[in-house]
Amino acid sequence: MIRSALLALDNSPSSQTALDMAIAFCQRYAAQNDGRTDAIHLSGVAVVDIPGIKAPTSVPIGAGAYKKHRDDTLIKEAEERAEQILKDFEDRCSSTGIPFTAIRSEGLPYEQIESQALSHDVVLIGRDTNFHYETSEDVGATVRKLLIDNARPVIVYPEQMPDNHRVVIAYDGSNPAAHALQMWTLLEIRGPQTEIHVVSISGEEEKAQTRLAQADKFLKFHGLNAQLHYVPKTGRVVDLLAEKVKELSPRMVVLGAYGRGGFKETLFGSSTNQMLETAGCPLFLYK
Repeated sequence: MIRSALLALDNSPSSQTALDMAIAFCQRYAAQNDGRTDAIHLSGVAVVDIPGIKAPTSVPIGAGAYKKHRDDTLIKEAEERAEQILKDFEDRCSSTGIPFTAIRSEGLPYEQIESQALSHDVVLIGRDTNFHYETSEDVGATVRKLLIDNARPVIVYPEQMPDNHRVVIAYDGSNPAAHALQMWTLLEIRGPQTEIHVVSISGEEEKAQTRLAQADKFLKFHGLNAQLHYVPKTGRVVDLLAEKVKELSPRMVVLGAYGRGGFKETLFGSSTNQMLETAGCPLFLYK
C-alpha cells in the first residue's frame, strides 16, 4: 500500500496532468481510508538543470563572455520559474489538506529524482517533462533515463487522461513483468471501478495461456478479477501491444521495464517513444 509519492514538476502540460492525478489519487485514497488526508505524503520536486544550462557549446572566438551572461540569465529564469511552480504545488496541497514537501534541487534532473525517489514509493512524471521550464512535444530525456535506471516504479503521464477505468497489464512471464504486476497490485493505484485486462503476446498459444493463468491466479489472491487476452505474435511485439492498447483504450498500461524477449523491445530506442507516444494513457513501469 502506497504511503509516499514523488512528483516531478515543471511547466509542461503533462506535468500538470501528473499533478492533477496525484492530488485526485491522494483524495481518493483518503476517502477509502476513513477520510485520512494524511494517508499519503506527496513530495514535489523542481530541478534547476544547471549542468544542462552550462553545458559547453560551440561559440565564436571572443564570445565566451556572452555565453556566461546567457547562462546566468537562463539560470536565474529557471530558478524563478521553479520557485513559482513549487509555490503553486504548495497551494494545491494546502487547499486539499494533503501533507507535502516542496523540494527545490539543482543538478542533473534524472540524478536528483533518482536520489529523492529512494525515500518514496513511486515516481510520478509527465511524458514531456524536461525541467527546461518550457513546453515541448518530445518525450523528455529525464523520462527516458528514469525508465532505464531507477529503483522505484515510475508512472509516466500524457497531456490528457482517458475517461474510463480500464487498466492493461502487459505480461510476458519475465521477472520484470511479474515485478510490475506485483508492485502495481500492492500499491493499490486503482479505483473500485477499475477493469483489469491482462495481455500476453506469444508465438506459442499454450505458453501465453500459461502466463495468463499465472497472472490471473496472482490477481485473484488479491481479490481482483481480470479479463485475459492472448495475442498471436505475427509481427513486432511493440506494434501488437500498441494495437491492443489502442483497441482497449485503457486509463493505464502496466509494463515491466525489462524482459527476456517479449516486451523487452517496448522500452528501448524508437520502441520506447512508440509506446509513450501512442499509448495515449499513463504507463506504470517497473523492473
